[in-house]
Amino acid sequence: MKDLTKSKIDLQSYTLKNVMFIIPLMENHLSELLAISEYLDEPEKFLEAWESTLFCAECLQRHGGELGGYALECVRGSCIPLSSWRTLANLGSEIYDFFSNHRTVEDYQKKETYYKAQEFVTRIRALRKELTGDNGIRDGHIVD
Repeated sequence: MKDLTKSKIDLQSYTLKNVMFIIPLMENHLSELLAISEYLDEPEKFLEAWESTLFCAECLQRHGGELGGYALECVRGSCIPLSSWRTLANLGSEIYDFFSNHRTVEDYQKKETYYKAQEFVTRIRALRKELTGDNGIRDGHIVD
């Protein structure tokens, strides 16, 4: 196994690879959640959709923690773009906390929950673009 403490490029490449594996999982879980929101005004249909969905709040909580942890490693290692890694660390923590407090079906019968889920999707996608865009690693060199 490589010693990631010796090379900023190796640390950033390793972390980015893992983050880019987790982000699509989170987007998928959030999409599953958002799909059932169309039934909020119809309680019986909502419960049917809730029972048949693949949405997993515990998965989102776990993935939020993973994103936050990986991002903090890059913050400590001063990866580029540092502000994006800090934002991702904060977002991971926010997602973890949000889904830690949403454990019952009743928690998901509020429109505010879906507004927040859509906000998470938007923020995750923007950060993914920042981390894989012009700033970061290109051809084995850190670019800022």
